[in-house]
Amino acid sequence: MYIWKRSQQNLITFVLVDVLGVEVPGLGGTFTLAVSKAGAAFNPSAGTKGEIGSGWYKYLSTAAEANTVGPVAIKVTDALIKQQNLEYIVESRVINAVEFTYTVTNIITGLPIPGVNVWFSTDAAGLDVIWAGYSDTFGVARDLDGHLPFLDPGLYAVFREHSSFGWSNPDWETVS
Repeated sequence: MYIWKRSQQNLITFVLVDVLGVEVPGLGGTFTLAVSKAGAAFNPSAGTKGEIGSGWYKYLSTAAEANTVGPVAIKVTDALIKQQNLEYIVESRVINAVEFTYTVTNIITGLPIPGVNVWFSTDAAGLDVIWAGYSDTFGVARDLDGHLPFLDPGLYAVFREHSSFGWSNPDWETVS
């Protein structure tokens, strides 16, 4: 088993073979990949699939596919290959990681704003997203499973998006 980092994208590589065990090149990203989190039913993958070459392939998961601590089963299928079964374990990012509470409020009324798309990035452009979620009824950012951001200590660019509100992004936050 291999370790996936929680609530972030994870890159995996693997070889696809036919029923005789011969590596199968040339599929590009046309193969089917399904993901099961913590023993739940398989769902179509949402990440990015691709070919490396010589029968080797890659998959970059979404952060949402790694937001539940525990086993992640991956099933890779295609008419030209023997089904490939992979298993990973999602764990905390590092021993120093901490839960971080980020609350979105209306700057005029001070009231919490629910339903805000929130993401943390290591860069000012918001391209290296390491956590994403939505604000709850109390304006607190949580992932789809209701967890707070679990982050390594450091400086993060926080982005907020909502159809009824506008912000000057990013908001810089120090996690300690």
